[in-house]
Amino acid sequence: MTAARSPWPLVGLLYLCGLLAAAQLGKMSALAPLIATALGLSLTTVAIAISLIEIGGAALGTVAGLFAHRLGLRRTLRAGVACLALAGLGAASAHGATGLLGWRLLEAAGYLGVIVSAPVLIAHHAGAAGPRVQGLALTLWSTFVPVGLALGASASASVATAWDWRTAMAAGGAVGALLWAVLWRAGVPEHADTPTNAPAARLTPPLWCLTLAFGLFALFQVGVLGLLPTLLVREAGLGAQAAGQWTAIASVSAIAGSAAAAWLLRHGVSLRWPAIVSLGLPPLLLFGVFTPAPSATVAIALAIALNMAGGVFASLGFALLPRLATAPGQMVRANGLLAQCGASGSLLGPPTMAACVQAGGWTAAAVLGLVVSLVALPLAWRAASAARDAQAGTS
Repeated sequence: MTAARSPWPLVGLLYLCGLLAAAQLGKMSALAPLIATALGLSLTTVAIAISLIEIGGAALGTVAGLFAHRLGLRRTLRAGVACLALAGLGAASAHGATGLLGWRLLEAAGYLGVIVSAPVLIAHHAGAAGPRVQGLALTLWSTFVPVGLALGASASASVATAWDWRTAMAAGGAVGALLWAVLWRAGVPEHADTPTNAPAARLTPPLWCLTLAFGLFALFQVGVLGLLPTLLVREAGLGAQAAGQWTAIASVSAIAGSAAAAWLLRHGVSLRWPAIVSLGLPPLLLFGVFTPAPSATVAIALAIALNMAGGVFASLGFALLPRLATAPGQMVRANGLLAQCGASGSLLGPPTMAACVQAGGWTAAAVLGLVVSLVALPLAWRAASAARDAQAGTS
């Protein structure tokens, strides 16, 4: 009798696909000033180029999940990575706004293809090794955005500094092409539920609760990170460079929260109360950050703490998804909706909180964060309770 094959090499490969996708979020932000100068683009055009990936996710996440269900997750993943590779190589030759935005749209399609297929494949193949391994694998996946964004921004900036922005774009495309070749060579097994002509199963109320809570969480978390540099410069007296560096550290600190979530999953701890605490604590800490004339040290420490707690909730959200999505095809659709809600929250967070600051000061933005979290808490409780009951019923 042969030993069961470890799922971790495949999980690692799929995680690399997620890092490549998330790197596109950081890449454009890092290269935007150079591209704007070289191509004579307005700030509005550059902002649209940066936001196109999130706009695509917010508008088409659910549709992309249904498309992946019909096409097959393996094909969707390969197509997504291929789009990222082609878009990077093509954008290196862009000579105006039309070309740049066109290639960026292709990147948005590639990003969607990866994020709606890779986590479902991870859940399926890691799940064969048991629910704890599945939870740990999805906890790893939950870190793909902060890690990939940071890698994309730093690598693109380094290559552009050494050569130019076109070389940085082309290098990203070349990495994508190499990863596509590895995917093809590795022969990622197809999910058992796809492709199929049967419609994906309807989402249950607990799945709706989980995805909506995740979207509200994203609105809060991304809104805080979007305004933190401005707060540190205007209210705490830091320089722009220092404020940006501390914001990056606060963002990456979510990975420590993911590690804490991994520990909980490894030891079989019930996820309901950790999910509630990690969702409810950050808005309370925010009142110590979003205040007039805060201490820079206190504001930074609390921002890091609330992002660490947020990392716990983000990881547990992904871990809960397969426990609730048990019907054939349901996981694909639920993951697409989760992606759409997360992208929608990410888009709405910064401008909504900024409007609160403009209307009522920094405390008004903290109040908004509390209200959003209070709406999310009962939704998360319902989802976590249903996952606990489902697990108890199968044990």
